[in-house]
Amino acid sequence: MTSPRRRRIGAALVALVVLATVAGVMALPTSAQNAGNATETATFNRSTVAEHRGDIAAIPVTLAGTTSATVTVGSGAVNYATNVTVNDTDGDGQVTLRMNTYLAGTGENESEVYRAGNDTVTETNRTTEPLDAPLEVSTYNLSVAVDGRETDTASLELMGRTDGDLATWTAPAASFDNITTARDVATAVNAGRVTTTDSVANGDVAVNQFRVSGVYGVLAASNFSTLVETGTLDFSMVQTNPETNRPPKRLDLARSLENDSIRVIPDGGNDVLYVNVNTTTAVFENGSLAAGDEFETALTLNGSEGFAGDDRTVSANVTVVGAELGLGALSLSADTNQTVRGTTSVAPGSEVTVRLQRNASDSFVKTNTTRVKPNGSFAATFNLSQVGARTPVMVEATGPLNTSDSTSTIVRASQSTDSAGGTAAVSLADQTTGGETIRLDSVTLPAGGFVVVNASNGTAERLVGVSSYLENGTSRNVTVQLDQPLDDDARVRAVVHTDSNENQVYDFASANGTQDRPYTVDGTPVAASARATVVETTQRADTGANASTAPNATGTLVATTAGGDKEGTTMGAGTTDETGPGLGPVVAVLAVLVAGLVAWRVR
Repeated sequence: MTSPRRRRIGAALVALVVLATVAGVMALPTSAQNAGNATETATFNRSTVAEHRGDIAAIPVTLAGTTSATVTVGSGAVNYATNVTVNDTDGDGQVTLRMNTYLAGTGENESEVYRAGNDTVTETNRTTEPLDAPLEVSTYNLSVAVDGRETDTASLELMGRTDGDLATWTAPAASFDNITTARDVATAVNAGRVTTTDSVANGDVAVNQFRVSGVYGVLAASNFSTLVETGTLDFSMVQTNPETNRPPKRLDLARSLENDSIRVIPDGGNDVLYVNVNTTTAVFENGSLAAGDEFETALTLNGSEGFAGDDRTVSANVTVVGAELGLGALSLSADTNQTVRGTTSVAPGSEVTVRLQRNASDSFVKTNTTRVKPNGSFAATFNLSQVGARTPVMVEATGPLNTSDSTSTIVRASQSTDSAGGTAAVSLADQTTGGETIRLDSVTLPAGGFVVVNASNGTAERLVGVSSYLENGTSRNVTVQLDQPLDDDARVRAVVHTDSNENQVYDFASANGTQDRPYTVDGTPVAASARATVVETTQRADTGANASTAPNATGTLVATTAGGDKEGTTMGAGTTDETGPGLGPVVAVLAVLVAGLVAWRVR
């Protein structure tokens, strides 16, 4: 056991240690006693924030252990210094301080200069005198402090504004009221509803994309109409091809702004300014818009307003075209996935509705709405598998801006099956030919048609022959006379085609593929291939005047004389019949050799 004396000594030592610790802490400087507050920090996410003079600079700040910090922008050395206190209102540990460099330093206070999005600017305090013009190009110090303790530094670099260019785009007329922000524009571009062009259909939206910097601060501080009235900015559209002795048509900007035909969308983050003109309602002097009008579109910046040393203009040309829509050549069959195609001058992304209608005892109406593609085409697909062959239908396409077109057509019989469910088919085997014909074992055509023979000998496939018209049903032992005889062995492919226009003439090539298309099964043309071996006809048959060749019951080829005696050799598919002197002489020679050998053995 520990003695009482040792316990008293231990207790005294513990007391001395505690007193020494307390005394040491009390002797530390105040800054060391507050070292625990060092966990409350604020830092910049980058060492340099770069922005064009006159635009809105985004200064990101990260907070840890605190929701409040004070950012100091500038210093006395550049005659601009402001302290901005921010609060992390949404509690995500991030605050992006947005500074309007066009307004900074020019007002009585900085309350309109700084914003923080979802967070809050609680106080601004400028410590320098007001400026007569926007901040100049220079490098401005940045620092951030928590409870008066500086925790990080960075710099703000203001660059000179840049002169950009103008790209002309277009959008559907219906998009004008739906595209109001930079995000809306980006979404529409990605969806193909805002597309680049040098022509705009009369009635669609002319989208003018100006790549320019140094203007987004003033646009944030004032609306476009006011800036136009004060001469800070100007937007114009002036006709460049007026009629002889006629003044050019000119956009009446004031009246067009009044009736909400002009929409200005700044995208400062990408240095892009969109000025959208609704050509349906925009007001023009000296006449209304018409197809063929050519315009120069321009945005002018007033240099005296702090944008640049002199006036700057960005311009481009655009042509107004008429709103038109037309259906393409129609070829519909009683199958699934039947497509109606057309083209239009209205803006890509516009909606076009295609309607198929039959007015009779078995009447029907089928509709499909599609969108115009970037190349101005549109396509709508229908299932016509339940429509009877030779059914007349009216086809109508309707688009925006009062555009439409209609026509009538006859639905052809199914290219894959007939009404009884039969399927198109073709069969042929490897064969020997003189090069003038190709023999098909069988051809099945649900609605009549043709067989097209193509050939290839290691190069590109070429068309060498087309059969005469074949009735619906199955035909056997069909011979196709070749328009381009085969000179060498080749791989042949037989493809069955419809007679879509029912004129019993093969029109696929002359109609550029719109008529007499191949029969298909699951979208694949019905075809068969085989090897054709080309031989001289004099080597395959008797030279007699009445000799002929024909397949026998087993499918082998024999030569037959007028008297009916068979003189050929049997050939399998793909073999060559070479008629020689016969086996008689060979047998005689062998008999003599054998007799001599026997006599020698006897001796």
